[in-house]
Amino acid sequence: MPVTQRNLSILRFYYLLLGVGGGFLLPFLALFYQQQGLSGTQIGLLSTFAGLAALIAAPIWGRLSDTAVRPRRLLQFELFASACLMLLLSQQASYGAIILIVVCDALLNAGSSPNSDALALVVLSKVRSGFGSVRLFASLGWAITAFVSGWLSERFGLIVAFVGYAAGYITGSGSVGLIKLPPKTVATTLHQQPKRSLRRSIRMVLSDPRLRKLALALGIFLFMMYGLRSFEGLYLKQLGAGEAIVGLMSTIGATIELPGMLWADRLVKRFGSVRLLRYAFLLELVRLSAVLLAPSVPTLIVARVIGGFSFSWYVVGVFTFISDAAPDNQLTITLALFNVTLASFIRMLAAPISGFIFDQVGGYYLYALGVIGSLVAWAIMKTMHAKHEV
Repeated sequence: MPVTQRNLSILRFYYLLLGVGGGFLLPFLALFYQQQGLSGTQIGLLSTFAGLAALIAAPIWGRLSDTAVRPRRLLQFELFASACLMLLLSQQASYGAIILIVVCDALLNAGSSPNSDALALVVLSKVRSGFGSVRLFASLGWAITAFVSGWLSERFGLIVAFVGYAAGYITGSGSVGLIKLPPKTVATTLHQQPKRSLRRSIRMVLSDPRLRKLALALGIFLFMMYGLRSFEGLYLKQLGAGEAIVGLMSTIGATIELPGMLWADRLVKRFGSVRLLRYAFLLELVRLSAVLLAPSVPTLIVARVIGGFSFSWYVVGVFTFISDAAPDNQLTITLALFNVTLASFIRMLAAPISGFIFDQVGGYYLYALGVIGSLVAWAIMKTMHAKHEV
């Protein structure tokens, strides 16, 4: 098998393992916090502390990756450290200890998402495949494990979710080392790349008006959607669903993402990333409005099916937009600024607010915020020219 095809196969396996780890734990993390006696407000504050840590760490990790001779070593370290910290978190009952571990994980793991996407771009530059054809494997891993994790957790406890997360991330860390890419030479690192400070790199990214508009649209959308994404599992519990149903919901959404990612690759080639993001926000508007009109477990299941497509279009649209617009030699830090720093800043602001709303009035009104955020984000993207538009 040619090296380029072998790298692509390993990359897809790596994203599968990320999905396995995430599917095991992330749908149930809020349930774990609630089981430990935390209120919605306390859960929100956890996200605020983690967001502050990631806000600081993400651009630093991104800059290190852009200049490192072997950036994959950084990615391997981040994944392994996160796995160990989550295992440690599973044994904590004190709120102070939980805060400390969550903050440490955010500091060490802030670069894994942009570093993974930057690695994908390098591998994909050698083959004729879109990002969606790689990212769908993360959805596949999530689809396989989310329901299984919920079923096992009902019988053996939530420790199963943490062990599954650690297994996926540690194995993923090992798989990254199997990708054969020539290291950046010292000459390239020290001489060919422009020598810019972190502050100057950030200014370069923010000087692009299209990137600024994207940041505004994503910022508003993520702020309004944060509570919904954090507390939907708890809202399902309020409607009478168990851990298995929570896991099934995640499995349904992730399964729909498999064709959704491939469809997104086709749409982005035909219409461009701007229009694809418009479609994603409109689809979010439709599905969240449906829940407001008929709040029930069956409606939420249908909404999760629709959300599988909108999420796929969103992920591929954002990745393509940023990879096209990022300044030269600033890809990883640009991805870090959008996928981690911006998201972390929004999390700091939105987490305590959404936690308070959930404590006071429940999860229903979080869907109304999501409708507003989707509509505003669509309106901002409408001000940009898309492919084939004049």
